[in-house]
Amino acid sequence: MSAVRSGAAPEWDDRLQKWPAANLLQSFAWGEVQARAGWATHRLEVATESGPLPVTALVTGSGLPGHSRIYVPRGPVCAPTDLAAFEAVVVALVDLGRTERALALEIEVPWPAQEVPPGHPWLDWAVARPRQPLATVVVDLRPQPEAILGQFREKTRYNVRLAQRRGVQVNRSASLAALIACVEATEARQRIHLPSPEHLAVVGERLGNAARILTAEVDGEVIAAILTASFAGQVTYLYGGASGRHRERMPNQLLQWQAMLQAREEGGQHYDLWGIPENDDPQHPWRGLAQFKLGFGGEQIRYAGARRRQLRPGGAAILSAGDTLRQKVRTRGRR
Repeated sequence: MSAVRSGAAPEWDDRLQKWPAANLLQSFAWGEVQARAGWATHRLEVATESGPLPVTALVTGSGLPGHSRIYVPRGPVCAPTDLAAFEAVVVALVDLGRTERALALEIEVPWPAQEVPPGHPWLDWAVARPRQPLATVVVDLRPQPEAILGQFREKTRYNVRLAQRRGVQVNRSASLAALIACVEATEARQRIHLPSPEHLAVVGERLGNAARILTAEVDGEVIAAILTASFAGQVTYLYGGASGRHRERMPNQLLQWQAMLQAREEGGQHYDLWGIPENDDPQHPWRGLAQFKLGFGGEQIRYAGARRRQLRPGGAAILSAGDTLRQKVRTRGRR
């Protein structure tokens, strides 16, 4: 195992993209985003039989003075059947845990649940609370645009065309300020926690040319905005918001469709709508959002989730108690 020097973004991402499960959350830029959010970003290059495997590991406090926790977001990016590579990564991370006095190691793998083979060593770890959505919808951008549009549900396809008829225009190179205004409007209207202006600014800065901000406008007035990010042939819808005005013109459907078209034109092969409920519970708080995203067709993916390996006695219990408390605070919403 070797550490990766700062400023080595192109080399890191080039090596990362040679692996089958490469994704945005293991990219160099996303490690920089997390560093600004308070994590200590550790980039490890793990020697495996399949070649050097880049692994981004995030380290933060544990709630117990003098000790930390390690979290690997959507990694390692080897195939789920490459058990030798996975074991090599675990050895490297346990070694990091000794250095950082970590209570536990949490790995949230990038693999769909059905692809993890029975007997995989990761399955023996304790189930942990996932930090990323457990399920999502991914639209294939490789067919021709009319074929992609034809896979939308009828109502979504109708609403895309309705927005066009009713004068909604999409700006594909909009400003960060426009996005922030829409996100803040949504947060105030729905009384939920959304990314802060500072976080959105960091994401835009660190992702650089990989980030795109699009707005839907009516007569020059911005009524909705989204931010997408591209990596390894996949474009991901990360953040969005709306002013709440002109909803009858269906701006959000047209905005997503134009984002897909832009992603396709720029070489993207898949568009990840990033997060739907992992079950069919009608009371799930994301239920309405799920119906919106499912309207774009695409493949539904259920990830295998996160698991935790205890590195010090009592470490898992301490972290679980702290996670439960933080989750209660988050779900109260902002008044």
